[in-house]
Amino acid sequence: MSSWVRSNFDGIGLTQSPPGKYLEVLQRQYGGTVLLCIDVSGSMSGEPLRQAIKGGEQFLREAVDAHYKCGLVLWNHQVERYVAPDTRHSKVLGVLRNAESTGGNDLVPTLLVAKKLFQPPRDDRVLCIFGDGDIGSQPTVVPLARELCAMGVRIVVRGLGPGATADLERLLCPGAAEPDSQVIEDVNSIGSGIASMAAGLTAMRRKR
Repeated sequence: MSSWVRSNFDGIGLTQSPPGKYLEVLQRQYGGTVLLCIDVSGSMSGEPLRQAIKGGEQFLREAVDAHYKCGLVLWNHQVERYVAPDTRHSKVLGVLRNAESTGGNDLVPTLLVAKKLFQPPRDDRVLCIFGDGDIGSQPTVVPLARELCAMGVRIVVRGLGPGATADLERLLCPGAAEPDSQVIEDVNSIGSGIASMAAGLTAMRRKR
């Protein structure tokens, strides 16, 4: 079981078949909404992108198994593709598997999508970002990340190499109980690095 999900559990109580009308309410106590953002800029061409797709697939499988709604952003200097969390899982995977690399790097459009998605406040909300280089204008990007933090969104980052990781770490929420970042050392580790975002953040149990 991934450790970033809101609650660790072996079962969620009594169930019935067909599911009762309160099943969705019960599942929301354990799940939430995740937006996975994967860098598809030109420098990701070839093996880096193949690794990113592989890691993204594993991440999405774990998130769905944990009752999280999963959205996807393929980002470069803009939002290349966006799939909303309410979309069928098969379509999210299809968009990921057909990703192409092109363009530069700017996280501003991606963070604006996240800001719109996560309003109004809902259950547990997690923004997971992988990048292999620049994040764009930091005087613009960092304040947007702080706005998401103020909304209660949890941010998880993975960067290819120390430079990309250091830039992405500027987005982490100050004072977070479990800030989560990790350097991905080389291209062959991109897949496992992205997948690790589904296990690297200890989630906070929702407070009533």
